[in-house]
Amino acid sequence: RGDDERKPGDKFSFGQRIESTKSAVIGLLAGGVAATPFTALHDLPLFGAAQWEFDTDMGSLQSALFAIVYRYCVREDDDNFMLNMGVIGAFIVVRTLSRVRVPAYCTAAPLDCGDPTGYFDWDMISQLVFNGLESVALFGGAAAAMELAYSKKWLSKFPN
Repeated sequence: RGDDERKPGDKFSFGQRIESTKSAVIGLLAGGVAATPFTALHDLPLFGAAQWEFDTDMGSLQSALFAIVYRYCVREDDDNFMLNMGVIGAFIVVRTLSRVRVPAYCTAAPLDCGDPTGYFDWDMISQLVFNGLESVALFGGAAAAMELAYSKKWLSKFPN
């Protein structure tokens, strides 16, 4: 069906698509800017400027996707703080864990990397810390910008 055939108030109207696009732009810019200094602290000394640029760009794209999902989860007339935090936390956990690289000296089946836990060694724990901080800045910054946009009426929440 074309947009002109949809009934008024349709949740998936052209206007709602525009709001989702605005969400993506807000998330892309806010998340990218918020995470950039943390990514620089992690990437520049260890991997160089090219990796820092790539990680910043990919983080911005992840933040854009996050902002769209955040808008769909955090609905109009629903001020559920725990839901908001749950959406942010889910993205933080998934991104943080997916960025950990297992060192070549670890053995498989069962995974053993040495001290302090056997499963995680100090290198992996430091990766979790740095990537976790980046992810908190990335998705927390995007969520804060989304909430600001909602409060200023620059962006509408998705209808219930």
